[in-house]
Amino acid sequence: MRHSVNILEPTDLWYLQNNINKETNKFYHPTKSIPFVQQVEVKLENTGVVIQKGSLHSCFGKLNYGVYKTDNRLKDIFVSLMTEMDYNAPVYRGTGVVKLEPRQKGNFLNYAEIEINESEQWELDDGIFQLCSDNVVMGVKKLKWRQMAGSTDGNSRIVIKSLPKQKAQLVTGTPAPAKIIELRSGEVLIADYDMVKGFTNGIKEDYCKLGYFGKGGGEGYVWTYNGEGRLLVSETEGMKIG
Repeated sequence: MRHSVNILEPTDLWYLQNNINKETNKFYHPTKSIPFVQQVEVKLENTGVVIQKGSLHSCFGKLNYGVYKTDNRLKDIFVSLMTEMDYNAPVYRGTGVVKLEPRQKGNFLNYAEIEINESEQWELDDGIFQLCSDNVVMGVKKLKWRQMAGSTDGNSRIVIKSLPKQKAQLVTGTPAPAKIIELRSGEVLIADYDMVKGFTNGIKEDYCKLGYFGKGGGEGYVWTYNGEGRLLVSETEGMKIG
């Protein structure tokens, strides 16, 4: 499974009809918005991909369509996969091309590719998951009330783990750029906003008040992460710098 993020621009005819010089005003015009589009394309070669619900735009090739549903037998194998509900999503298998719904300018996402090792289990914020290879076990994990209060994730998150002795691919999409950092034993990450978009097993998350009765430095409630594992963080979210 290989994916690419393509930026599509208007046709030459569009520029002509709107009386815009393509060479000098390709990216910006003072009076008219030029409608660039972002689209994710996934190429399959005898492989499979699980995509976000409702995100298909088109597909072409020798492909079979199905609906991913966690096999109960497989779910029993992964005792550490603490999910309360199965996750159903479209699956495409075979050889061909799958294209996701295009996103208009102003709603572009920053995509990050994550390789899931056999020993890892990723927990992702709602809306972050875009697609993954089909050699995974997926489920939905309910959040604690404190986690729900501190984020816009609703009441659940997606949890993903690769099949035994295999490595899976995961692609996430965030409004601001995201990167992976590693948390080692004895280290702690504290953030005054929803900075972490996903993390692996071994990481403990809490949403708690930093100090009490005015003795916490005025920070109020913060997110804290400790343990050992990897985190997907978006440091510039809320800064309005892309």
